[in-house]
Amino acid sequence: MKTIRNKALIVLSVFFGFLYSSCQKEINSEQPISGNQATLDRRPVQTFYGPTIPIGEGVARAWVSQNPNGVPIAVGINLSEKALENLPGDPRQFVFNFPNHGATHFFTHMLVDWNPQGHEPAGVYDVPHFDFHFYTVSNSFRLGIGPNDSTQFANEPDSQYVPPMYLRIPGGVPQMGAHWIDLLSDEFNGGPFTKTFILGSYDGEFIFWEPMITRAYLLSHPDDNIPLRQPTTYKNDGWYPQSYQIKYSDRPGEYSIALTDLRFHQGQ
Repeated sequence: MKTIRNKALIVLSVFFGFLYSSCQKEINSEQPISGNQATLDRRPVQTFYGPTIPIGEGVARAWVSQNPNGVPIAVGINLSEKALENLPGDPRQFVFNFPNHGATHFFTHMLVDWNPQGHEPAGVYDVPHFDFHFYTVSNSFRLGIGPNDSTQFANEPDSQYVPPMYLRIPGGVPQMGAHWIDLLSDEFNGGPFTKTFILGSYDGEFIFWEPMITRAYLLSHPDDNIPLRQPTTYKNDGWYPQSYQIKYSDRPGEYSIALTDLRFHQGQ
């Protein structure tokens, strides 16, 4: 296990050094999307959508789903099938706002990174992929995370708030946070990188949950629901995911990336 930890530290320290030095274009939009809200409202589970943003030849939008009692059960983002076509040749960032329903009292917005050449380290993450950050702090707070916040990056959440087999990478990324990698992920255990799940912290608290997924894996039309290891307890009141989903649907043709099986936990 020590070998895995050491390998992960070496590999990911190079990776996040690359992120730190990258300057990416951030895009936001308030363009509405058409849809039959009356039909949605008749379903046992209601889904509410945020504004759409153009990506590639398609669009994407964040959403919140809740049961008939108004209890949030999932938060996610849908990308239309054509969103994976004709993507920019340079790295981009997109900010998505969640609609004001249920889980948005905890999750506030998404930061989505498109990495067309992937990024360092070579042989691990140097393939085209997306980073889907689900944030629990405001967008303005995130934007205030600076390059010299080394004290806040190094201030880890107490161990009872950290899921088992997660490791913080030294340093942090401005306007993002410090990153925690899953030591059990395939890419650290002899397999290829297709999907992985990263946590993000800042000044002693976790502030984002991040599925990182290759474009090729999305194009394989997956239908995955992956359990997430949980900490002993939780620092803040909130709706915490027990799993995450990567799914393609052909009616309509779209990809869904979501934090699922949300459960409310009181902070301790």
